[in-house]
Amino acid sequence: MSKNADIALKLNWYENEGNNLIGEEAIANMSVDQMLELFDAPFWNQLYHCWEAQSKELKVIQPNVDHHINTRKYSYFIEIYKIQHNQSQ
Repeated sequence: MSKNADIALKLNWYENEGNNLIGEEAIANMSVDQMLELFDAPFWNQLYHCWEAQSKELKVIQPNVDHHINTRKYSYFIEIYKIQHNQSQ
């Protein structure tokens, strides 16, 4: 796997009624390894992974995002993906 600088961690939230994407925010101060440990999951394809975040994970993530997590209003998902850099010159 490439350096963490090439990996993005993102919190997405969707409305509970209607399932529309409401917002997204980068997750600060957490490494890919910490996130994988939190979800007890391997980064299986080295490119992209997404999980639905439950209360246990959201308690750990909340201090690392500005968005106030509200599970009564929103459903939350965590995305980890490799940032693709354009190598053309």
